[in-house]
Amino acid sequence: MASENVFVDEWDVDAPQQAVYETLVEARTYPDWWKPVYISVEGDGHVTHHHFKGRLPYTLRVRSELVEEDPPNRFDVEVDGDLRGRGTWTVTVRDGKTHVRWDWIVFADRPLLRYLTPILRPAFRANHNWAVARAREGLEPYSRARAAEERI
Repeated sequence: MASENVFVDEWDVDAPQQAVYETLVEARTYPDWWKPVYISVEGDGHVTHHHFKGRLPYTLRVRSELVEEDPPNRFDVEVDGDLRGRGTWTVTVRDGKTHVRWDWIVFADRPLLRYLTPILRPAFRANHNWAVARAREGLEPYSRARAAEERI
């Protein structure tokens, strides 16, 4: 049986809420700003196919479906593939910035990952933390540029 992985990440972004929300909900933008984690994202916006990596020597592929949306505050996705589970992105205004919270509950379904999760959980968590640090680096400048373009 696969072992559950629960991640909760929060950070503030100095960009308008709407721009941050639109950047996050439009997964096809991820390769543009979530570097070098995201290799590719294809799809129609509602259902997307993601190919990404962390620092560990493997890549992951998932199918993501947007299942709930409350723009510009929250959206939920369900994923299956090498990871199976649910992610919730919450985007709120806090102290003049946009606060991002990502709740990610996934099961590693790739056989090797499934069997190694109990042993390598600290390495998987470090891998996730590295990937989220890349999101923190890229989300703000991309969202600010998006907001500036919308004002033109």
